[in-house]
Amino acid sequence: MKRTSAEKVHVIGCGAIAREILAVCEANGLDHIELSCLPAIWHNTPDKITPGIKAAIDKARLAGFSRIFVAYADCGTGGHLDRLCEEEKVGRIAGPHCFSFFAGNADFEQRWDEDLTAFS
Repeated sequence: MKRTSAEKVHVIGCGAIAREILAVCEANGLDHIELSCLPAIWHNTPDKITPGIKAAIDKARLAGFSRIFVAYADCGTGGHLDRLCEEEKVGRIAGPHCFSFFAGNADFEQRWDEDLTAFS
């Protein structure tokens, strides 16, 4: 079932979970969602994430999107991403790291020090 009357939403996602986001959209007929992704490798340099998200928000707004959502967890930004999302009035998914969505945030918290390079 396709939803054609819904307001367009721009989702700025982490490249590590892009396939999952697209699969959820396809499975649920969410054709009102446009996805752009930042490089998954930025988890190795989290200082790039917040400025990258800011640039993507600005670009989405210039393209006419009023509804923007960040499909990124904190991912090592030390709270900077939360501050940006608050300033820009955009929501984001909860969690310490994008990879935590695969295990669930609670399980991830218990095993955070295990190998996170599987998606890098």
